[in-house]
Amino acid sequence: MKDFQPNNYLKSRGFVAFTLTGVLAIGGSLSLLQTATAEAFNRQDRTAQQIKQRQPASKLPQVVANAILKAAGQRTGLQPKEFRIVKSEQIQTNGCLNLPKPAEGCTKINMQAWEVSVEAKQQRLVYRSDSRGSQVRLNEAASNIIDSNLPKSVEKAVLQEAAQAWKLPEKSFRIVKAVKANWAYGCEVSTFPNPCDPVATTGWEITLQNRQNRWVYNTDETGSLVKLSKRELLTVNTKAPTAVVDVALKLASQHLTLPTSELLIVEIKQETWPDACLGLPSSVERCMGTPTPGWRVVVEGKAKEIQVYRTDNAGSRIRTEAIAGMPPRNDEAPNSIAYAALREAGKRLNAPTSELRILQAQRQIWSDSCFGLPSPADGCAVGNFVGWRVMIDGRGQSLVYRTNEDGSQIRLEDPNTQLEGNSRL
Repeated sequence: MKDFQPNNYLKSRGFVAFTLTGVLAIGGSLSLLQTATAEAFNRQDRTAQQIKQRQPASKLPQVVANAILKAAGQRTGLQPKEFRIVKSEQIQTNGCLNLPKPAEGCTKINMQAWEVSVEAKQQRLVYRSDSRGSQVRLNEAASNIIDSNLPKSVEKAVLQEAAQAWKLPEKSFRIVKAVKANWAYGCEVSTFPNPCDPVATTGWEITLQNRQNRWVYNTDETGSLVKLSKRELLTVNTKAPTAVVDVALKLASQHLTLPTSELLIVEIKQETWPDACLGLPSSVERCMGTPTPGWRVVVEGKAKEIQVYRTDNAGSRIRTEAIAGMPPRNDEAPNSIAYAALREAGKRLNAPTSELRILQAQRQIWSDSCFGLPSPADGCAVGNFVGWRVMIDGRGQSLVYRTNEDGSQIRLEDPNTQLEGNSRL
């Protein structure tokens, strides 16, 4: 047996330690490599999933396409093959495809559906369908529907009427909808005290568009009768309460003597008014100086005919801003009545209308054609005559005027005159 040598022992232990360390290092490296490889695969899997999520929705089912093309053909009288599908997308709707019929009960479910746009000639129709094509409905509001039987005389009459009314060239309008329609006219504005007597008519409903403005006209069969039915502004989007919109349109209808359907809100925005009078106090008011949140509403009637209103948040208070030669107002009299009374008061007081205020305006039924203010030279017919009684304040004086229904006749009321025999509406 050889003698034990410490140096050889140490060298052997060092070699073993080195060998074990190498093995452990290699094992650790393999473990790290496996971890890194697994992570790389995980990243690839996640990326693949994300790409899959970003891919377009599934292709429009052929059964849905066929059902919509068939419906378009039936609607227009064209062959289904004349239409081409220009857009399709999956949407979620209720059981009525979010296009309910009058008095229809719709299930409140999130149903997978399709919205599909098809085109042929001048037609662009937008349909919605369930996923099987068993329920198909036309989205009329989004469609351009033009009946191929539209008479040229009707088309020409509508374009001429719109161009004249809105001071725009005929070629700036395009017809986006033309369908046969039964409609009536004669009750657009109040005929009080006489009853409304609507006239039923068969003809056409024509929708014109110029940029973001739309006008809906009704005509008879030939275009000899043309009536504006409704106006729309496609870009106005507001969260204003319905009560604010309704009260502004109602007052504008009274001021402009137009039905609300012919009025257009062209601007509406939130404001904070400096006081309870919405920043428009009259000379006889004391207004609490509490900031009042509300709305400013700009309404257009006929071409370049603008009214601007201020309301509180609830629409319970409303005032008219000074515009078109009139001071701020807090009354419901038609503009023709307000103009007449302010003009006469301005002459008598030698004051500009900006210094005057309408304190009160009441609709009346006068007992004679002289509004209860006869003079010796007058021959006054007895009967019921609709008119207005308007109180004007200016330069420390109050004047009261009586008018006929449109303000074309006006008389100054004597302070001592009583309203006997006349009634307020």
